[in-house]
Amino acid sequence: MADATTFGNATQILEPFRGIKRVTIEEYFTSGHRTCQGCESALVMKLMVKAAGPRTIVLGSTGCMYVANTTYYTTPWVVPWMHTQLGSSGSAALGTAAGLKALMAKGKMKSEPINVIAFCGDGGGADMGLSGISATLTHKDYNSPDPALRQRVVRQHRHPAVRA
Repeated sequence: MADATTFGNATQILEPFRGIKRVTIEEYFTSGHRTCQGCESALVMKLMVKAAGPRTIVLGSTGCMYVANTTYYTTPWVVPWMHTQLGSSGSAALGTAAGLKALMAKGKMKSEPINVIAFCGDGGGADMGLSGISATLTHKDYNSPDPALRQRVVRQHRHPAVRA
């Protein structure tokens, strides 16, 4: 079994692929998209969700992969998919993870690890979406296995005038 770091809200423990013969045959990003043949972004999506497994929710901001993958009434996504506005991938992912955590805590949903993955391009991640991505990556409840490290990361990103 693979070594896996678990977080406060848990992650799936997935065995790493060691050789092409060990890659799962299941596809979670299938035909039905309109990307060009050989499109590297489509291949990234296909391999990313294959590695993440079936208990995954994918969020994507407006961009070429949104336009190519969500034609009216069709989608190549086999796992749940959610479109977000250009600059909100990070905050949408954090809200989705928090919502799942709340539903599990209330007993309205089976308590199990579910991956929430947000992707975005340069506009959604480095331009308009930088603050949302940054806030999500440094959120104390979702991105560090060590509580002491979580506090240290949060303190490093506070304004010097704010005392912890």
